[in-house]
Amino acid sequence: MSSKTFRASSACPPLRVLASLALAAASTGALQPAYAQNVRVAAGTIEDRRTTGKFFAGLEIELKLTGDDLEGARAARAVVTKAVDDKGGDLLPEEKKEAEFAKAGGGSGPNLKLALKNPARGASALTEVSGSVELYMPGRDPAAVAMIEKLLSRMDKPLASPALKSAQVELKLISPKAYRERSKKSEAEFEKEMAKHKEEMKKEAESKGMSEKETDALMQLAKGLMGMMGTVGENDLVFEIKDKDKRLFDLEVVGRDGTVISSNGSMTSSDIKIVNYKEKIPADAKLRVFLKTKKAVVFSPFVMKDVPLP
Repeated sequence: MSSKTFRASSACPPLRVLASLALAAASTGALQPAYAQNVRVAAGTIEDRRTTGKFFAGLEIELKLTGDDLEGARAARAVVTKAVDDKGGDLLPEEKKEAEFAKAGGGSGPNLKLALKNPARGASALTEVSGSVELYMPGRDPAAVAMIEKLLSRMDKPLASPALKSAQVELKLISPKAYRERSKKSEAEFEKEMAKHKEEMKKEAESKGMSEKETDALMQLAKGLMGMMGTVGENDLVFEIKDKDKRLFDLEVVGRDGTVISSNGSMTSSDIKIVNYKEKIPADAKLRVFLKTKKAVVFSPFVMKDVPLP
């Protein structure tokens, strides 16, 4: 395992890169973002793990972003459409996962990393790595931010606003008491289902080479995770979210003056998001909702050529 830092500026992307990105967006029903005119992409640290092992093999490339258009970017993500080594190997991951947005913080830009497959054993460089960097810039569109006043007074009621309605996002703040009652019901139903299909699950696990002990451990883990999602404190906020088009970007609770009230973390499962707080949220606190809109998501295609491997 080794690492190396390499800088390669992104040139003006060829027409085929722009075409492939447009086709990919259209085929997935994604938002059609606007272009960022002044964003440069360069390779930073490269971690090359060319091993025959199953779990730690792979190639990781850090992306460094610079340029005036980064100002106001709350987060970014990288989408790779081509990655080829100098032996002709295709390094795009077989399992296609939607890239997560990395938030900017501490005065620095988002920390982006590309996870690719192992290069060929004899490969010494990447002939090409290309794709796009998507920037989330809510300041470019007033419709990308919704503010819900007096949040706590709306407990167990839908949180309505024109921006949420336009994005077809439904939000509801559930009281801890109502959520605990709902969780007890869900846990009881979950245990029933597990008992009902226990033998079936064990047979399936055996067919994959798992022992009875390993199967029991997995079932206990599932029950434990279910129990964790049912544990909420009196100061915690529980949101029920319906967002079929994945337009919701983030939620944050702010005080009367707009200052963000820091949380102790959050948990998300299916359509529920639980945000933990040490102290009680003030009665006049507001909820700021960030939404992905066409104007708020901009992207910058990039092409990196002849990137040397460590």
